[in-house]
Amino acid sequence: MNVLLIDDKGGPNLLDTIRCLRDKQQVNIFVLSPDKKAYFNTIPYSRYVKKHLCISPEKEEERVNAIASAISNWYIDAILPVKQETYLFFSKHKSRFGTCLLPPIAEWDILKIVSDKWLLSQWLDKNSFPSPKTYPATLANINLLDLPYLIKPRLDTNGYQVKLFNDNQELIKTIENPDFNSEDFVMQENIDGEDIDISLLAENGNIIAYTIQKGLVREAFSFASGIEFVDDKKLLKQTETIVSKLNWSGIAHLDFIYHKKSDSYHLLDFNPRMWSTLIGSLYAGVNFPMLLLKTAKNEKIEYKGYSKTDFYLAKPALHRFRKELLGKRKLTSLKNSSLNYVIKDPLPEIAKSFEKVISIFKR
Repeated sequence: MNVLLIDDKGGPNLLDTIRCLRDKQQVNIFVLSPDKKAYFNTIPYSRYVKKHLCISPEKEEERVNAIASAISNWYIDAILPVKQETYLFFSKHKSRFGTCLLPPIAEWDILKIVSDKWLLSQWLDKNSFPSPKTYPATLANINLLDLPYLIKPRLDTNGYQVKLFNDNQELIKTIENPDFNSEDFVMQENIDGEDIDISLLAENGNIIAYTIQKGLVREAFSFASGIEFVDDKKLLKQTETIVSKLNWSGIAHLDFIYHKKSDSYHLLDFNPRMWSTLIGSLYAGVNFPMLLLKTAKNEKIEYKGYSKTDFYLAKPALHRFRKELLGKRKLTSLKNSSLNYVIKDPLPEIAKSFEKVISIFKR
């Protein structure tokens, strides 16, 4: 089967999607990337990528034509989007690609709501789902929240990192900066609690498969690089209600925080895309990219649950391994890590390391 992926600028989400698709499977993978001059792309170095092509369309119609051409030239059977921008694109243009198979994709207006933190907060409030208090990041709204609070980009695509503010003067200075566009940001209540996420595949509002995970290793306001897969029936039930209300179709990764005092789960983010610990779900027994392909082909999904295990991305796994060596303990930390998948397909990481060394010398 020939599968086309649209590159997310060489990021780990795409590389992990490729590695999931080729885990014990025979799938021919083809990739379209943006202009190669804009960034260093590790994807062509993967042993699993059969063909790779750079395109640089400036308009949506040009992008449609470039993808249609690749479908014809490479005899593509199915397309799997990776990033949320690509899901929005295919939700809008899916009728333009003939008989090429696509996985379940939510309607464009629903994708726009869940992709935008301000629109999502309004939808959650309207439907009485617990979520942090959220307002547009304007000077007029500063006193609506108690300190400390967060400034977040409305969309995950603008590259701005989440920032915690402990005093109003610092926030005023940020908002008054000419480079700060208030329309692109929200102010959000900082809830003290325990992070817990759920990854899922759904169709017409019904969850087909899922994994639930808690963060073991996490940098401030970033994704977890070490996770523990757990059971949580209450969180699952709340997620089922949200997914049903949205009539959600497709892949998603939802970030919650458990507030112990109120015994409630507050939804922080609804990410309609592949996620950073996707390979961890594979390790736990759920291959989401392959399940997407099966739904695209209308094949029956036999979901058997997932293993309650820990999983670490490469960096924290190596950190734990060093501690084991120094402490002369049993060396087990590399077993449940992404390094097992990197070893099978090492060139992307090797190429990225060389690129970093070259950039250092250039500076």
